[in-house]
Amino acid sequence: MRRCQEDLDPKPEHPGCIYGEMGMCLRPCQQVVGPAEYSHEVARVTEFLRSDGRSLMDAIGSSRDRLSEEMMFEEAARQHKRYEKVLEVLKLRDELAHEVDRLNGVAITRSVAADAVEICFLRDGNWQEPQRFGFEKDGRTISLDQKLRDTFAAVAPRKLTIRERQEYLALLARWYYSSWRDGEWLAFDSFGDIPYRKLVNAVSRVAHQVA
Repeated sequence: MRRCQEDLDPKPEHPGCIYGEMGMCLRPCQQVVGPAEYSHEVARVTEFLRSDGRSLMDAIGSSRDRLSEEMMFEEAARQHKRYEKVLEVLKLRDELAHEVDRLNGVAITRSVAADAVEICFLRDGNWQEPQRFGFEKDGRTISLDQKLRDTFAAVAPRKLTIRERQEYLALLARWYYSSWRDGEWLAFDSFGDIPYRKLVNAVSRVAHQVA
């Protein structure tokens, strides 16, 4: 919630920072708010993220409509501007802006092996054992779609420690947001609802880059 990284020792004479002066922080360091109020704000932000913004949008929309019905048009217009501002914020979201425990996806990257790509699975915010996906012929007639389904089915779910998960997600963010990303990321809601057609296309594109 706060941008500073110091271990706080809250007290009124704390110097604070520019974010507090700009009204972008509740200034717990200066005891402007207490633990209860700060926890309430954390809960509001958490619910905003969990509901994809609906919790705040619904509240602002209801307030705007009520004010309009009461013919308080100036205040209704102000609430409408707030509504539009939140919409603009929500448009900035990407596939990683998600509740960690429900973050699922797969990273497809180049491989050091010929005729292969590396597939890294993220399940409920936990990285699974990576798999090397090869395109060599083994004498069987099997579709790429079915081979990918078999690969996913063979991955045993595992849980990481909080520290491990933080480190791996930091690596994912660094790769995802980099200008040199050499692969593709495909997000999905759950491992029971994997868009295999999109996955086949993504694997094919990365394999073509390798070739």
